[in-house]
Amino acid sequence: MKNIRPITFWPAFVCLVLTVMYTLIDEKNFISATSAANSMIIDNFSWLLNLSAVFLVFVVAYAFFAPIGRVKIGGEGAEPLLTPFRWFAVSLTTVIAMGILFWSVAEPILHYHQPPAYLGIIPESADAMRFSMSTVFVHWTITPYCIYTVAGLAFALAFHNLKLSFSIGSMLRPLLGKWVDGIGGQVIDGLALFSVILGMSATLTSGLLVIGDGMQSVLGVEKNATVYAIIAVAIIGSAIISAASGLHRGIQTLARINTWLYFAGALFIFMVGPTAFILSLGVESLGVYLSEFFARNLVTGASGNSQWPGWWTVAFFASWFAWAPLTCLFLGKIARGYTVRQFIIVNTLLPSVFGFLWFSIFSGSSLFFDINQNGIMYDAYKAEGFASVIYVLFNQLPGSTLISILFIFACFITFVTAADSNTDAIGGLCTKGVNSEQLKSPLWVKAIWGSAIAFVAWISASFIGVDAVKMLFNLSGVPGMLIVVGSAFAFIRLAQQVQINGQIVELK
Repeated sequence: MKNIRPITFWPAFVCLVLTVMYTLIDEKNFISATSAANSMIIDNFSWLLNLSAVFLVFVVAYAFFAPIGRVKIGGEGAEPLLTPFRWFAVSLTTVIAMGILFWSVAEPILHYHQPPAYLGIIPESADAMRFSMSTVFVHWTITPYCIYTVAGLAFALAFHNLKLSFSIGSMLRPLLGKWVDGIGGQVIDGLALFSVILGMSATLTSGLLVIGDGMQSVLGVEKNATVYAIIAVAIIGSAIISAASGLHRGIQTLARINTWLYFAGALFIFMVGPTAFILSLGVESLGVYLSEFFARNLVTGASGNSQWPGWWTVAFFASWFAWAPLTCLFLGKIARGYTVRQFIIVNTLLPSVFGFLWFSIFSGSSLFFDINQNGIMYDAYKAEGFASVIYVLFNQLPGSTLISILFIFACFITFVTAADSNTDAIGGLCTKGVNSEQLKSPLWVKAIWGSAIAFVAWISASFIGVDAVKMLFNLSGVPGMLIVVGSAFAFIRLAQQVQINGQIVELK
């Protein structure tokens, strides 16, 4: 306990306990309060969240072509911690978590059947289909990855090149100066920690629901609180065991398995599914996405007095902002030995290409079967909710039982990987003495926060549903946005200090 950073650890832990107690004691009032606060954020800050996200796309483009793109993270003599493929696999699976598994099939179906009325799009029309596919590209490709990339680069250079501490405050040091070295830095870290704990809980809740639906569909195991508890304990327990084995064993192995499962699953559905339709709709939708990039990324709904962007595009950007301050610690930590330009390729360009392919395959297949079988996917959503829709898709393919079993396993591995990497970052954030030479943090800290995440997710999945926690997660997007945008200006300042020899001027 003597190595704990108290101002980071204890306020976040106490706030989490109070949130859980509030939820259990007065669920209706909890949901009402978070709904009101969430609506306030949507009404007043949608424009800022969207504008900030697009600003970060420009920062990434600048970094790729500017002289700082040649700077090696850790200095000229730094050796890479991971091989290129392992680095890509760990980064990819850390960032996407359960997102692409939970949303890739159900989200486009909702946009196809329920497009925003203020845009005048007729449901189930050709325009609705193009809107549906291009919208998932907005939510899951270039812009979100730029949010992570900017924050990750700012931290990587501060941590490895400037030898600052393992802290979110460190990536703001070029902007805020020595104020972040003391209590101020711990306060920033504590706020980010609390928001990401809620975010991980919401994501794990999604995982419990998807795995629970799969076990009921394939194995006939009825969904209930006990089943959700067993799944949550298995996921977090596996993540803690993986964390105990260290960066060079546990998480690398999980990430490689996870990545190959993604590739194999996407290739299989592409081959046995509606291949021509997938290719045609994917290319057409990519054209719509690129031609309307700014309009779609900056949508707020103000012109039509619509809440749709607040519950979709703005909400997704808020969730990415909420995750970024903590996830960037892990992404920056493992990037030693590679250049800034290579960091952008691995953390923005390649994941975006992967996202285009993944959503073209899964979302395109979902829309194809929905159209050709009288709304079968939409009916499944209305009857059982988001988590059940993907199993309906699998039932349209050969070997559906085997595919479903492998998918359940992929869901399990996916969250174990994400939980391992993020609890690793949490452990470093809460502990004194973690630096570029000493990367390990105490296992017991990771175990405490992992258990807390599992408990909140179990309560959410079993008793209150995912919406309440997700609303809290959206609220945390505003402080997350301020941190990430601050890190962008800090990064720009570092970029201006790059010397001819590719080194960064030491901060005074």
